Amino acid sequence: MQEPRSFIHGLSSSDVSNYRALTAEYEKYCREQIAKHFMASKFNFKKCQCCGYCCMCYPCMPRPDEIPPVAKYLAISLKELIDRYMVADTADCQTFFLRWAKEGQEDITGARIPPRRTYDRGYCIFFDKEKKGCRIHPARPDEAKIIKCWDDRQSRDKKLWGMSAWTQDDIYRFLPDFSKEYFRNSKDIDI
Repeated sequence: MQEPRSFIHGLSSSDVSNYRALTAEYEKYCREQIAKHFMASKFNFKKCQCCGYCCMCYPCMPRPDEIPPVAKYLAISLKELIDRYMVADTADCQTFFLRWAKEGQEDITGARIPPRRTYDRGYCIFFDKEKKGCRIHPARPDEAKIIKCWDDRQSRDKKLWGMSAWTQDDIYRFLPDFSKEYFRNSKDIDI
């Protein structure tokens, strides 16, 4: 995984080393998880086996226009959806987006998490481990529809990723009081 240049440019060499170590450690963790999941790609299947691997290591990120339909599907307000199920994140400390929290982030959902929390472990908060499926499947974001462990050609196209649809100002539509400085000043980067 290559870091966005603007993200690396604004960090000290110590921060860059920590970021690269976190990235490498997370990628190792994801490789280890492959052995624990009944993935379609392992058996040359061309249909999702609902193993949860992508919901653990590469959960989908909604585009701004995909968030309101999820709130409607769950019959809750947009604010309640964001407060209960989403966290703010960034890939470059310039453009921020909302993404689904992971199950390990349930205690802090709605919080503006520091960049290191991107590497938290656990399934997407909407993955039902008992039923092996997505709790918001009918309203899931497009990114969830294109991710296929048996065919990653589309999932490599960053233009299709949910985070690519966010502009620098979109975060304020959902979180008017959001402060980018929280991320820039966060020294809490080691696990």
